[in-house]
Amino acid sequence: MIHFLAVALPCAAYFCCHLFGYLLGMAKLTDEVSSFSESQHFLLLDSDLKSHAEPLLAHWCDEVGSVVSQESMARALHGVARLDVPLQHRQAFPELLRAFLEFLPSTGQFPRGDEWADRISAMETEYAAGFRDDGSVRGATVRKAGAETGRNDPCPCGSGRKYKKCCMSLLEG
Repeated sequence: MIHFLAVALPCAAYFCCHLFGYLLGMAKLTDEVSSFSESQHFLLLDSDLKSHAEPLLAHWCDEVGSVVSQESMARALHGVARLDVPLQHRQAFPELLRAFLEFLPSTGQFPRGDEWADRISAMETEYAAGFRDDGSVRGATVRKAGAETGRNDPCPCGSGRKYKKCCMSLLEG
């Protein structure tokens, strides 16, 4: 048993250190945007995509965070759709992002970039459907949690007084 712990604990510590280092490496995803803009991959892109490429990619990388997952990529993609950038650049962003993600394995730090690019390709149809004809972005409908309190209803704070005599001035004032 002691021999097992003597072997297992250093292995666990080694694994944790490498995992932590890997996660720190993921935080540097934003740093790769500038090297992408200087690469051959970037030069082959359509010139319309290049004008807003760096800020859009940097925003996406910041939104994704340090751990890249399907959910964080989708959230970041929809975050880019809401930016105040011309519509044509926001609509063409998945193409730019795919090129960026396909570039990442060549840096040696992000070997899963091609896999991430495939995920973006799968999300592209939903992303394009999220734009209205006027260029605004469809979002989730926001609904209030409960029914609206009337002036003469009991106060929701539980005091037993009427809403107009209790909390109405605090919330609406």
